[in-house]
Amino acid sequence: MGILKPGLLLTAFVLTACGGGGGGGGGGSDSTPPATTAPVQTDNGNTGTTPETPATAPVSLTTGGTISGWTYTTPEGREYVMRGTGISAGLVQTQRLTRDDHSPVSSTSWCCGRMSYTTFGTWTQFEKGQHDVFYTGDATLAANVPTQGTATYVGHGMREDVLSDARFNIDFAAKTINGTITGNDTFGSEVAMQGNIANGGFTGNAQSGGQAGTFTGHFNGPTAEELGGLAQFADTTKNASFGATRQ
Repeated sequence: MGILKPGLLLTAFVLTACGGGGGGGGGGSDSTPPATTAPVQTDNGNTGTTPETPATAPVSLTTGGTISGWTYTTPEGREYVMRGTGISAGLVQTQRLTRDDHSPVSSTSWCCGRMSYTTFGTWTQFEKGQHDVFYTGDATLAANVPTQGTATYVGHGMREDVLSDARFNIDFAAKTINGTITGNDTFGSEVAMQGNIANGGFTGNAQSGGQAGTFTGHFNGPTAEELGGLAQFADTTKNASFGATRQ
């Protein structure tokens, strides 16, 4: 068996729709990290039952490993600090673990440096066929989420290190959220989401490639300038994380 070798790859996606809302750009280095929440572990095989929707959307969530503030720890124990001091390039960042024969073992990706309050990402273990997703952010207090009017949030969804356009329509008065991550040849099947807003976050049902799942997320920023979340399915290759900015 080959020796494991870590590697860094900056995937050259130009993020035209991930500009941060509100104060502070890119790095988010001066903000207080969000509180740690217990991860939800799911069946990582390609068969199984539909994941259950949490009763309350947590500030941070991962389907595998752990997340604390801006630090993600993979199920295999490798730790990645996704934000720090300095200027962010605003690109998808990918850390790959390979063997000495260059065969891939695992990959951790996260996005988006140009968002002020939100980070979301993926972890893939190629040898086991395991696909996990996560999100975190500077959470909006429930009392500061708007209660009137409508809004559109535009951003991206992610599977492995592949981004696709995402759009969410929010009715704050009705407390509903409807979102779509566009499907294509590289990203895979479209993800459609419909849910309800409560306590600063949102939960609901998701569909992708004919399979039912769930989605969960939270508003981020002082007054809900951004949102982040994830969709999960029994077939974990359909799992996706996402982030979007209010227009």
